[in-house]
Amino acid sequence: MSKLLSRFGWLPLFVMAVSPAFAETAVDQDVADVAAAFKALEAHDFDHVLEKSGAVIGRFEARKEADTVYVCTSGGPDTIFAMTSAALEAQSADGKVAKTIAIADAICDSYFVKGFALIDLKRPAEALPNLEAAVALDPDNQHYINELAEWYKLSRNWDKSLELFTLASETSDFAIISMEDRKVSERITNQMRCRSFRGIAFNQVELQNWEEARTALQKCLTLNPDDAASKAELGYIQQQTGK
Repeated sequence: MSKLLSRFGWLPLFVMAVSPAFAETAVDQDVADVAAAFKALEAHDFDHVLEKSGAVIGRFEARKEADTVYVCTSGGPDTIFAMTSAALEAQSADGKVAKTIAIADAICDSYFVKGFALIDLKRPAEALPNLEAAVALDPDNQHYINELAEWYKLSRNWDKSLELFTLASETSDFAIISMEDRKVSERITNQMRCRSFRGIAFNQVELQNWEEARTALQKCLTLNPDDAASKAELGYIQQQTGK
């Protein structure tokens, strides 16, 4: 807490207590349902994905309170960081701060996996608000931002996709960077950032910004020198440009 105080100079008031609506039994059910949804996704049982993720989302949206900011956290330092960041963002011009409540990351995962399944079901218009909801509830989740950028890439909206992949490349997921196992933390972070750089490069290629694309791919290869996808994309750029 002292580190946060020294960083921001002050700490806005936010709600750390879990409301009755987010009682332990509800959290347990959400965790079970989202686990079932991801298992169904692996089995390509998309209807079951929608059923299980929809149940979690339905319970959450039924108990949401007005004038409240919700933020998904994975516990520990991530909760303090996420709550503080959300409260800072929620502060109004008159100095008042909206109530901020931490919720289980299973809720964000439910929006995310539902969006993912809807894409596979060729229902991208329905997928978008779910991917956007996941990012809104967990704005430092690089994986969510990358997938939202991928949605715009598939829609051939190169500029918007580039904007989001760039944001993802500049975002650090506190839940990951605060992991005790530093090697695992670094590996996951580098993988996600490399994904962002490849996405940037793809969009820059579509925009025929060849040098910008090369730069992004080199950034990925700096993190992972053996990244085959980046090497292949550099080869494609060379074919197209002769250099």
